[in-house]
Amino acid sequence: MLYNNISLLKLKKQLTNTLPHIKGIIKIISQKIGILETDKNYIYTIPYIYLKNIMEGDYVLAKIEHNNEKLYAIPIKLLKSNINIFIGIIKKKNKNFFIIPEKKILLNNLIKCYIKKNVTHTLNDKDKVMAKIVHHPLRGDDIFLAEVIEYINQDNNYLLPWWSILSKYNLNTNPPDDWLCQKISFLDKNFFRKDLTHLCFITIDNNETKDIDDALYIEKISSKKLLVYVAISDPTAYIKQDSTIDKIASERMFTNYLPGLTIPLLPKLLSEDLCSLNPNKIRPVLICKMIINSEGFLLEKNKFLMGWIKSKAKLSYNNVSDWLEKKTSTWHPKNNDIENQIILLYKFYLYRKKWSNNHIVFFQNPDYKFIFGDKGKILNIIIEKKRIAHKMIEEIMITANICATEFLYKKSHFAIYNIYYGFDYNKINKVVLLLDQYGIKCDAAFLMTLKGYKTIFNKLNDLDLSFVINRIKKYQHITMFSTKPGPHFGLGLKRYATWTSPIRKFGDIINHRLIKSILNKDNIKKPLDNIYIIMNQQRRLNKQAEKDLLNFLYSIYFKKIFIRGQVFLSEIIDILSNGIKVRLIKSGALAFIPKHFLYQNLNDILIKPNKGMIFIKNKLLYKVTDQIQVIIKEINIHNNIIVKIV
Repeated sequence: MLYNNISLLKLKKQLTNTLPHIKGIIKIISQKIGILETDKNYIYTIPYIYLKNIMEGDYVLAKIEHNNEKLYAIPIKLLKSNINIFIGIIKKKNKNFFIIPEKKILLNNLIKCYIKKNVTHTLNDKDKVMAKIVHHPLRGDDIFLAEVIEYINQDNNYLLPWWSILSKYNLNTNPPDDWLCQKISFLDKNFFRKDLTHLCFITIDNNETKDIDDALYIEKISSKKLLVYVAISDPTAYIKQDSTIDKIASERMFTNYLPGLTIPLLPKLLSEDLCSLNPNKIRPVLICKMIINSEGFLLEKNKFLMGWIKSKAKLSYNNVSDWLEKKTSTWHPKNNDIENQIILLYKFYLYRKKWSNNHIVFFQNPDYKFIFGDKGKILNIIIEKKRIAHKMIEEIMITANICATEFLYKKSHFAIYNIYYGFDYNKINKVVLLLDQYGIKCDAAFLMTLKGYKTIFNKLNDLDLSFVINRIKKYQHITMFSTKPGPHFGLGLKRYATWTSPIRKFGDIINHRLIKSILNKDNIKKPLDNIYIIMNQQRRLNKQAEKDLLNFLYSIYFKKIFIRGQVFLSEIIDILSNGIKVRLIKSGALAFIPKHFLYQNLNDILIKPNKGMIFIKNKLLYKVTDQIQVIIKEINIHNNIIVKIV
């Protein structure tokens, strides 16, 4: 009776106009139904006619419309796409190419596409490809459009697990194209660079490293002082700010190092050729010149300059370590100059180690390395120990970064800083309570200082309380990027910025530009205010992808080796309400012991996750850091390794 009532219709229109815009995630339920789910779990139906404009997982801004006493969500703007890179099958229609995504992401799940110029294979129906979304209707485009970026064949299909995991997090699977460098030129023709090509600069890296970004030269200026030149590759001499290459790098943020696959930040023509400090090649560099005394302290005379160098040798970590440790090896420095540089670098390390021992908090976390054969076949997993050559390079890079930090702090109103605040202020009382249980009295305010943070870890290490160290790690912040200076508790510094890896980190590219602009009294465009947020997000995605890939690789490895009845030594790394999380010590694989594997009568088990302990009939059975022997019972469909205590 009231259906056509004019007053009621006007009221409905007014109500619709006053309804707020909402944000939410798109879910495609069927070929006719799509919904939008908000952060508060409210669900709205999307009218059928709008489904062609959206994709599964899109985070959108929508307006609310009222129709037939029901609220509908009308997507109006894409805020973030959950799917950027995906895998699919080619379908040809007349002269047009389309892709059918492996997973249903669209209403009709068919996307028009074009072929990227570097894909040389002639594509046919049912060819498997990797593609990238380049047009989206909610970005103002008419239709969805994809770019085919990789043809998947027998030679590269072993990389599908890598690509699938990367595409899950919208991460790139290939380096930027070298053709982007076609019109590249040297940009610093008007700036003075000091010619240091006569000095015996050396590089130390892994044998397989091609993107070499640091070289070193050291002079002894007295019995207790060393003059050190740290020369860092200068990609900003070729990459113009806001150029296509620069924008691509600002989206990637980092070279993504994964087991079995590396995805560079920059085109390989830059990272492995023009900017790489390859031996006997003249290269533009940014140099930190510093003086250090025998107590490991930097003197105030450090400075920055632009220069040219020619590396005299590419050395490897293992060869240098073997030689210094006097292990049996056929390798030795090819001349006295190179030998002298290694000796002086070692002397620098011994000097600087004194400072580091008083400031840096060291955690003994082993690194594990997958050894691959042809086409991604896992041959072995080894513990990769940090040897003396690694430590020397790490020490000198940290020192050079400290010099850059103070230079930027004094002369620039912004930079990219690494911030680490140690303990979480909101959890500091839990740290105090835990320490008190072990007879260690500490003031919360003291623990929130650089000195307090270092002091407590020194004390716990001296008392060999690894269990307590493990527990208080749960109450710590993570390292973050920021454009404002802040402390780095792990390094014992009031502030810390890096510039020594510009081939691999976009933040270091920014700091390079800042240092050069100060040297040349030149103004540069300030990066976006939220650049540090993007960096933090991208690093988090890279770590998530690495975690997923490691789970997959470990599951493949253990499925292929003979594990029936084999006993593995493991360490308890966490106690959960439903079981125990362990790390297999020899391989680094994470595994899980379900609660029902712990004891026959579950009623007798008392699990205290907050304490990191498990009790049986009020008697302590297991705690975090305990080493236990386990056997593998199952590797499930989620690539989780399920183990049982023996």
